[in-house]
Amino acid sequence: MTEEQIKQFFKRIDNLTSEHKPLFGKMNVNQMICHCADFFRMAKGTKKAREYGQVDPNEIISLAKSGKSAPAPKGFGQVEGDGTKPTRLENDKKILKEYIREFSKLSDEYKYAEHPYFGQLNKKRWTGLAIYHLNHHLKQFNV
Repeated sequence: MTEEQIKQFFKRIDNLTSEHKPLFGKMNVNQMICHCADFFRMAKGTKKAREYGQVDPNEIISLAKSGKSAPAPKGFGQVEGDGTKPTRLENDKKILKEYIREFSKLSDEYKYAEHPYFGQLNKKRWTGLAIYHLNHHLKQFNV
């Protein structure tokens, strides 16, 4: 991610309040923040899905291209109680921003964890997914 992209994401994250309601989906704002942080935990391998390769990656891409939500990998569903538990909104926003900053500084040679749907990805692919995922969920809360 570029410094400008990070700055814009941080601005959007900072604009979130507990009063924000989702335009779609069932997560509340704090669950969404933790869900986004879990994405970065997944990339580094500190949080793992319960299943790998059980979903057709082409189905996920098709859902994303059509503007529909893709299912969260098993072990990452906030509504189902599988994701990282929210604490205080401001604290969780701070944690997410720390993960974004840390992710952006990983080297091109960093050995990312396997993605549950897409398998082994390089930095460019993980970064593309990160940008897409953050945009999707920030739009979910109209920021």
